[in-house]
Amino acid sequence: MNEGTSRLGRAAGAAMLSTFSALALHMLAGGTAPALLAVLAPLGASFAVAAQLAGRPLGRWRLALVVGASQAALHTTFSLGAADAPGATGHAGHDAAALAGALDGTGVHAHAAMPLAHLVAGTITYLGIRAAGTVLAAASRIVALALDALLASLRLGPVPALAPAPRLVPAPTRAFATLPLVLAVPSGRGPPVTA
Repeated sequence: MNEGTSRLGRAAGAAMLSTFSALALHMLAGGTAPALLAVLAPLGASFAVAAQLAGRPLGRWRLALVVGASQAALHTTFSLGAADAPGATGHAGHDAAALAGALDGTGVHAHAAMPLAHLVAGTITYLGIRAAGTVLAAASRIVALALDALLASLRLGPVPALAPAPRLVPAPTRAFATLPLVLAVPSGRGPPVTA
C-alpha cells in the first residue's frame, strides 16, 4: 500500500470514528436523530480535514484542540440538522435561543448529559487516533496469522509414495529341460545293495 492510500485510509477511519462516536453519544444523551444530510455533511468535512492532517505529526495538545473543535461542530450540526425542527422545547432540552447561541459558542446547556456525551466521544476519538498505528499493526499481524493458519489447513500434505511397481522379469526365451533331469536322478540314494 502506498503512502497516499495509507493517508486516505487513516483519514477515513478518523472521520468515521469522530462522526459516528459523536452521533451515538449525542443521541444517547437525549439528542434527536439528525437528518441524513446532517450526518453526511460533517462526515465529509471531517474526512477533508483529516486528509489534510494525516501523516503530519500533531502534538497531544494540537490533536486535543482539533478533536474538541470537531466535537463542537458535530454537536451544532446534529442539533441544527435534527429530523424534527426544534420547537419551543427544542432539541434535548435546548430551546431555539440555546441553538442560536451554540452557533456563536455562547450557548450554555441546561443539562450536563450532552457536554459529557461529547466529551466522551472526543476522548474515544482522541484515543482512537493516537492508538491507530498500534491497532492497525496488531490487526494486520492478526490477519496475517489467521491467513497463514487457513492456508496451512488447506494445504495438501506430501503426496504419499506409491508402492513400487512389480518388477517385471522377462520370460525365458527357451524352456529349460529341468523336468527330465529330475526324473533321471535315481530316487533311492542309499548304499549299494551288495554291500
